[in-house]
Amino acid sequence: MVTKKKARAKQTPKRLDVMKATKNKAETANAAAFEIPEQAGKFLRDTSIPQGFANPQPIVLAELQKRVTEMNLRPTVSLEQFLASANRIKPVDLPIEELSDDVKESIPALKPEIRRFHGVKIPLYWFPFPWLSSVCSDRFGYMSSAATRAATKLPFNVATQALLGQLGNMMGDAGRDPNPASHNPADAGVSSLPAGFTYFAQFVDHDITFDVSSTLDADIDANTVNNMRSPALDLDSLYGRGPGLDPFLYVFPTSGPATAIKLHRGTNTPVGPGGPSNNGNPSGMLQQTNWDVPRMQGTNTAVTGDPRNDENLIIVQFHHAMLRFHNAVVDLLLAAAFAGDIFAEAKRIVTHHYQWAVVHDFLERICGVATVNNAIASVSAPIGSSFRMPVEFAVAAYRFGHSMIRDTYWVNFNFPNATLGQVFEFNRIPRLPVFSNWVVDFNAFFDTGVPVPVHNKARKIDSLMASGLESLPGFSGMMAILATRNLRRALALGLPSGQGMANSFGIAPMTAAQLIFGLPPAEVAVLNASGGLLLNKTPLWYYVLREAAVLAGGNQLGAVGGRIVAETFVRILKRDASSYLNVAGGFTPILPSSTPGNFTVADLVAFVGVTQP
Repeated sequence: MVTKKKARAKQTPKRLDVMKATKNKAETANAAAFEIPEQAGKFLRDTSIPQGFANPQPIVLAELQKRVTEMNLRPTVSLEQFLASANRIKPVDLPIEELSDDVKESIPALKPEIRRFHGVKIPLYWFPFPWLSSVCSDRFGYMSSAATRAATKLPFNVATQALLGQLGNMMGDAGRDPNPASHNPADAGVSSLPAGFTYFAQFVDHDITFDVSSTLDADIDANTVNNMRSPALDLDSLYGRGPGLDPFLYVFPTSGPATAIKLHRGTNTPVGPGGPSNNGNPSGMLQQTNWDVPRMQGTNTAVTGDPRNDENLIIVQFHHAMLRFHNAVVDLLLAAAFAGDIFAEAKRIVTHHYQWAVVHDFLERICGVATVNNAIASVSAPIGSSFRMPVEFAVAAYRFGHSMIRDTYWVNFNFPNATLGQVFEFNRIPRLPVFSNWVVDFNAFFDTGVPVPVHNKARKIDSLMASGLESLPGFSGMMAILATRNLRRALALGLPSGQGMANSFGIAPMTAAQLIFGLPPAEVAVLNASGGLLLNKTPLWYYVLREAAVLAGGNQLGAVGGRIVAETFVRILKRDASSYLNVAGGFTPILPSSTPGNFTVADLVAFVGVTQP
């Protein structure tokens, strides 16, 4: 008799290889089968808003008016617009009343006055979907090949660091901006892009990347650097880990549907009128009371999913607008008598409209429509596929927004010429919670159609930085100079040169004459120093800025920068099972907008009510 042990010993190497391969295939299949839990998978499959859906039994205006009055809702748009959106919402197949008893009884137990979290059963789809639907992807990495980087990256040494320091220091030198106070795109240095996109870009960045561990002083492999945000446009910077794990972010209903969970908003320090005007002059402003994010009593620390969204006045006010966004969609679902999980559906509607605006408003402006369409058509990223946030994007191409920052902004009628320093200063102690007279008028930052005396325009995308970025608040030395910090970080992470990235894409690199076109002699001298080191191996971030300025007029990215940015976002969305690109049957925006079937950032701020006092 042959024992099992001896039988295994007699198996040929080929047979063992086949068995191992079969086992690996089975394990892969099992992993794929169980990658998305059934509860979450069903939620994704049973989308409540299929493309083109219209309620066959629509709500009539009188009924909507009655519901709005009875529930004391405050629509942020006309009732007619509200009605049109409500009638696009499909009734769910599984009403909340038909959920299991343990789930139904658990949801009310999360309320602050009860606070019973042990043993509660929380719907999985309340949590960030990357936890449920993808392999671990919590690191940075590279888009370029190791060979491209080895052949084209700058040498990491003291001489190169010094050269990059010289280049970075002069990029923000005072006096180089020809029209620092202008908002006219016909003037040199002024973009046609509304200045709000500078801070929308920052908000989006805080949704997908957070590097707290890499160093500028040593050569480092990006694959060893942790990304402390989920690499998905899932708004975890807004929703945190959901009401089940971060209940302090949420307001639980005291009556009505238990799942009509909203996000907390903060109050203002009352010091006079501010924000938008209702008559086009200062007398139309009101003293705002709840136009801030929530803050901890005593320290005024912002209670947000990402602390960086309290970095400056404009971004914290935009985060406040996003809090309103979720709450306004909850109200819409209540008015539509939505019988399903209102929180989950509101989060889905908010996230899909946000993602749509990222792609079809923001990216199409920044990268160009053709570049975005090419990325959607060409990028292959199966749902749940592995992904590392490329540093060519995070440390170079996506930092184009730094060059769009202005030295002054028209914030509201009270502050028609707010300096960059004030934009940082007026969400700092002792001026917190945000003073009511500093509330931002977003009509001056996006194309909302509401007239304002000044419509802030971003600076052009070029190698010139606002002088205020030469002395960042709270830092000293190199860390206070944003351009130098960016260049040094890319050096430490071993990014390929701009020319190397262009060649890897099959794009003709910029010539030396193009790279130095229009630059002052001192900057050209730095590029030519050390045998033209920076001219031949141009730092990728600097190359992307010069490409935008020289080849794309400064209003959008060039071929290399645009491709890096567009392909990264498309890959992020395609691999995310919950993204709008993966909605069964396709996705079309349903919320009120200036163009039906579209949804822009301007539509977002109008819908949430921050464009009117």
